[in-house]
Parts: sequence; structure tokens; C-alpha cells
Amino acid sequence: MEINVTSINQTFDNVEQTSQIIVTLNGNPSDYSGDYLSSNVSVTSKDLPDGTSLDNVLDGVIETLARKKLEAYTTGAMPIRVSSIDRVYDQQTKLIANVVVSLVGNLTDGSGDYINCRTTISKKDLPSGKSFAIMTAADFKVLAKAKLVELTKVA
Repeated sequence: MEINVTSINQTFDNVEQTSQIIVTLNGNPSDYSGDYLSSNVSVTSKDLPDGTSLDNVLDGVIETLARKKLEAYTTGAMPIRVSSIDRVYDQQTKLIANVVVSLVGNLTDGSGDYINCRTTISKKDLPSGKSFAIMTAADFKVLAKAKLVELTKVA
């Protein structure tokens, strides 16, 4: 899945100085699996390189900073929890075909930063020697969070 910037929203105070920049990053795979990632990431003056202000930073720099922040969120800077696990059964074999895990996270610092993600765990994602029949909810949580970290990794 490719994660794309869908908007950069810059708001201004009463003297027309940038007060906030919010970057929306979204992703949907081309395989029609229903998986997705949706997030808002705030870029603040403390995130900027020295000598740069929120009023004179380029969009490319904003995007890079937002992607790095998103990566940091998925590796521990934001509490992310599993909100649901859906085991999807193959109706012919009566076995689990895949597992769909929904993850959510948000900061409570007033920034409005959040992550919503839906990811599908297929047989190829399972550890060697494991099958869906011997995997627990705890195992699926670990796999889904690892997939989220890999998805948001900045090259």
C-alpha cells in the first residue's frame, strides 16, 4: 500500500502567522482488500529545521516531517490499540482464510493527530510453522502492529 499526502492544511492566527499545519496521509492498496490507513499528523515549529518557520517551510519538507512523525507514532510515540479482530472463514474449506485487524491511535495533547488502520493478515504473514488454527488474538495484535510499522517506515 502506498501512503499519499491528501492535504496540507495551514491555519493562521489573527496577525496571519501560521498557527498550525495538519498533514493528512492516506493509503489504500490496489488489491481491493478493504485495507486502509488514514491519519492526521501535525507539523509544529519544534519539528522544523533550524532557521525555518511555519510560514516559510516548503511543502516537500512538511511532507517529509509528517512521514517521519507518522513512523514515530507507529513505533511507540502514539498509543495504538487494536479495536477489532475479524476471522474470515472460507465457506468451502470451513477454515480461516484471513484475519482482518483494525487499529486506532490518537494523541491526547490537543493536536488532533490520529491513525486509523485496517490490515489483513493472510497465511503468508504468519510465522513459519504457524497456522490460523493455532494463533491467538494476542498473536494477531502483534502481527497487525508489526505490519503497521512496516507500512509507515520512512526509506
